[in-house]
Amino acid sequence: MTEELSKSQLKPDHPDRTTGYERILTDPAPPWFVELYPGGDGKGFLQKLERHAISFHHRSEERLVVSFDNIAVVNDLSFAREPWGWKFFRDRNWSHLGVFARTKAWFRDEEIITYLEGKAREGFFDRFGQVVLTGSSMGAFAALAFARLVPGATVVAFNPQSTLDERLVPWETRYRYGRIQNWDLPYGDCAESLPSIGRLYLFYDPFFDLDHKHAQRLMGPNTTILKTWFSNHFSAPMLRKLGLLKPLMNGAMDGTLTEAQFYQMFRARRTLPWYMRGLEERGAETHAQLVQAARRKFKTLRRESRRNAEPQDDADGLDA
Repeated sequence: MTEELSKSQLKPDHPDRTTGYERILTDPAPPWFVELYPGGDGKGFLQKLERHAISFHHRSEERLVVSFDNIAVVNDLSFAREPWGWKFFRDRNWSHLGVFARTKAWFRDEEIITYLEGKAREGFFDRFGQVVLTGSSMGAFAALAFARLVPGATVVAFNPQSTLDERLVPWETRYRYGRIQNWDLPYGDCAESLPSIGRLYLFYDPFFDLDHKHAQRLMGPNTTILKTWFSNHFSAPMLRKLGLLKPLMNGAMDGTLTEAQFYQMFRARRTLPWYMRGLEERGAETHAQLVQAARRKFKTLRRESRRNAEPQDDADGLDA
């Protein structure tokens, strides 16, 4: 029996134990890592920086997706942590550059800026026929900000912030740690990326005021606004609950998704309790009769949807 112990097995007062958290080192390796370790069947690399990490899975020269972490996972130290959307992109045989964030700093670090600029200079992005940058919230900010490094790329952004620079958005009151970062570094205002972007698909709730204000700063000739009413700051989770996230991501990444297609698909929201609650909260006082009619219709559609429901596989890694 081996005498070596992982740090998660050490006693609390052991000098080699990491303080403040536990890393479980005996868990099975996550699938994305299995592809990249020396005995794996995949091609690519894993690079660790001080405040970020980058994984690259090479699958196709035709398509590359670059994804960025959101704030929800920065404290996840588990071995099972995956790059944002990894399984979804793997299943579609897209090459994937996943940028892990280990802080809530909104990618305001010279190290990640220098790293991505270096990749652009060496022609890394030019190797691929199509490039998509994507993420949610903090990750969506990064996708938009760094799109300048890949002129003509598609960006798929869920609930993005256009910046947290208080000189530009003094009305933004969230994300204190992000707001105090160095916003004089390059790529601090996503509005400056708009001329470089081939197509921007922007998902957000127009009734959520702060996200709406950011969306207004991101309007441009190549911006397709897709309104996920009553989703608050959680467009991707709402779309997942409706079974729409995967097909919408497919269409957006291919560049074939239209507003008409989106709003036709989004009619499925009428059976979602989440949506009905939002409708009631917003219209109960001013449009009581309309809300009552919507509630009756909701109950009818809900019964029909339950009869016709099919199981959904939601394990796509596309988190809020």
